Amino acid sequence: MRTIVIVSLLLLAAGLCVAQGNLVPSGDLEQGLTEGWLTDVIVGPVEFSIDGENVHGGTKALLLQMGQNGRGIVRSPAFAVEPGKQYRVTVWATAEGAPAEMVYARVHWWAGEPGVASSEKIKDDTRHAGGTFDWTELAATVTAPADAQMATIRLETGGDTGVLNTETEGPFWVRFDDLSVVPVE
Repeated sequence: MRTIVIVSLLLLAAGLCVAQGNLVPSGDLEQGLTEGWLTDVIVGPVEFSIDGENVHGGTKALLLQMGQNGRGIVRSPAFAVEPGKQYRVTVWATAEGAPAEMVYARVHWWAGEPGVASSEKIKDDTRHAGGTFDWTELAATVTAPADAQMATIRLETGGDTGVLNTETEGPFWVRFDDLSVVPVE
């Protein structure tokens, strides 16, 4: 009987882990920028590609190559959220020559289509938010606003920070991998 109870508890725990999985479709980027991913050039030139050489996990990562002064955004597909619920957002990034404070992820909470209810910048270590750095986790726990129905995650290289006129010394690149949004229980 004791064995049955233990096995049942293990199966229940495994089911809860699956139920609380990543809300971002293709967040591991193994399928590339499919299933509703969008790219946007804020200031060009910017090239978006899937890289198979320098990855954090799996076999692929997102590579943004910016020309001098370039700024780009990649937006995840939308996913449903519960108002007032907390979510843990994590993404791994690496960069070479990125401007200070310009590598981050941002949650956009959607009250409905198409308006943004509010947003939060996700960046837990400003020492690694620019310059040249190896794979670093950018993470935060965020709370969905009372009117939020959907959310998207924007992986950014200074997209709408108000410093679009910041000049860079030359081209730079940023890689993102393993984006995850999971409910906090």
